[in-house]
Amino acid sequence: MATAQDVLFRIYPRLPAIDGIFDLGSNVLISSHSPHGRIPEHLHDHMPHMHIRYGFEIPSQSFQGIDAAALEVAMFVKKTHRVDCNPIFVARGPGAEGVCLKIAGEDVHWVHSEEVGKKATDLFTGTGRKLTDGYRFSGFRTSDLQERSTRRYTRHELLAAVGLGLRCDQHFQATWIEPKTDPIEPYDVIICLSDDASSFHTFFRLQPTVSLGAW
Repeated sequence: MATAQDVLFRIYPRLPAIDGIFDLGSNVLISSHSPHGRIPEHLHDHMPHMHIRYGFEIPSQSFQGIDAAALEVAMFVKKTHRVDCNPIFVARGPGAEGVCLKIAGEDVHWVHSEEVGKKATDLFTGTGRKLTDGYRFSGFRTSDLQERSTRRYTRHELLAAVGLGLRCDQHFQATWIEPKTDPIEPYDVIICLSDDASSFHTFFRLQPTVSLGAW
């Protein structure tokens, strides 16, 4: 029988692997834009917005002790900004679109979760780090296709999707909670990756300019 220490859902940050999604190179993690032409799956092309982009890897693993799990992500953003999500991408599609990751035959989507935001806050401050004034963790969990309720994947579904290892790109975008036309100056964003079935989690920082040797 697995102990609490054995139950880990390992997931690690990586630089994005795919050029071209949303016209951002794989070395562009944080980038702000004014309103632009319509791009499929983009929620804020009509307002100033800030792209938040990173890659991650789920290595081959047994998922021992996990009957089912939802993936979680939280990002440290300004309180004046809201964050919305796009699906997880595994390849470049036509034009600037991305090919979505599928688990159990369905695209993986996200739903807002205050619980995940609080969890990231507690984990971050639990090691003595302080929250910057004017910022908060905005949290998400994997969801149904309508992005209304949490979607948990069974151990069998996770094993089938991950196989010998899985590399993905994730793209979020932040815009003003109260709509305005002011541009958003790019800023660093701290990301927390975790899940709802184990204690494993990891924090990393995204920057508008990538440092040499990052990850």
